[in-house]
Amino acid sequence: MSDSKGRLRALYKRMSLREKLLSLLFVLVILLLWSNNWLGRLSEWNAQRKLTRVELQTQQQWLDRSNLLTEQLAVALERVDPSKTFAAAQLSGHIDNLIRRCGLSADIDPVRTREGEIFNDHNLRVRLGRISIAQLIQINNLFQKETPYINIQSIRIQKDRRNPSQLDIRYEINSFDLKDPNL
Repeated sequence: MSDSKGRLRALYKRMSLREKLLSLLFVLVILLLWSNNWLGRLSEWNAQRKLTRVELQTQQQWLDRSNLLTEQLAVALERVDPSKTFAAAQLSGHIDNLIRRCGLSADIDPVRTREGEIFNDHNLRVRLGRISIAQLIQINNLFQKETPYINIQSIRIQKDRRNPSQLDIRYEINSFDLKDPNL
């Protein structure tokens, strides 16, 4: 070991001032790059630590409110009869039956379903062409009787270009079904 120190000293003494400055600059650049990399990792670790702390606080708030949320869920489920909720295929068929009761036919898009832990959320588009205002009122009344199991999210009404006394209607309908009917 002392032999290698001696060699380094001898090499250092043989260097010119310019070579010594360039060597020092090289060592400083290496230290700068290393410290920059180390600080970047430290910064990333700190950001992850802060994000984790926020997520843990949020989770703790949910846990703290779990009793309240469980009570609210129980109250909401008391108002819902699981036998009246509609699965995706049932929703499409039920909407078609309601429309046919009014003597109408409609274009019904496939049901889009978002699955959840307690219930599935279904969305459906329905287009009715060339209907009268009386038929619109009749179908709206039928949909209102199905609340809260079937809800109209939006309705777009346009007059028919060929016959202004008739309307073209586009409904966005929302429904749900409980995953566990024993809730």
